[in-house]
Amino acid sequence: MNKRALFIGSIGVLAETSDIQRRAYNSAFAEAGINWHWDKDTYRQLLKDAGGQKRLSTLSDAAGGLLSDYQVKDIHTRKTEIACAEVSRGVALRNGVAESIALVLDAGLLIALVTTTFRANIDAIAKGASPELPIDRFSSVLTRMDCDNPKPHPEIYEVALQRLGLPSEQVLAIEDSAASASAATAAGIEPLVTPGAFTRGQDFSSEMELLDTLDSDVVAARMGIKR
Repeated sequence: MNKRALFIGSIGVLAETSDIQRRAYNSAFAEAGINWHWDKDTYRQLLKDAGGQKRLSTLSDAAGGLLSDYQVKDIHTRKTEIACAEVSRGVALRNGVAESIALVLDAGLLIALVTTTFRANIDAIAKGASPELPIDRFSSVLTRMDCDNPKPHPEIYEVALQRLGLPSEQVLAIEDSAASASAATAAGIEPLVTPGAFTRGQDFSSEMELLDTLDSDVVAARMGIKR
């Protein structure tokens, strides 16, 4: 069955921002007087679980309740401000992303951004990657505010299907992490996975197709677009 929509499931599919996020966390820790520093290997491990505030709370609990709920939210908010400021100044899309988006739009099919990150991160990438990222032409943009449960729970994908009135078998999802790809699968959506620099080596299902970079020919074949 040909697909009617492409769901891009993460800002990490669009651009490599994980190291920007990591450095922003470290800056936010320093500003808050918290003696934490996440190196690349540490952050790579933390990204196995979705949700920045969840990661902070988990690490705080492991350290005996180092951070209050207010501090967790405050540090995460400051991290987002720092990271978004850098991304907004300019960020390159990952290889094949612009071509794949143009392919789907030119075929008259739908594209939605289906992520559980916060809107500020999306707006920063849209600005930093403009004009190559035409989010204004997407049929829908879903964020953390559109669901109660972050990935790997399938809720955000289920909301997207309902909003666009689509059955799951008519959608192809592109994800970059194991947890997020599992969310697509749990919603009955076929995932295509393009791991990023910080998510390569995660425990992906053997049934998922993994690509080093997003190949528009593969997207066309999987969506039934004739070139």
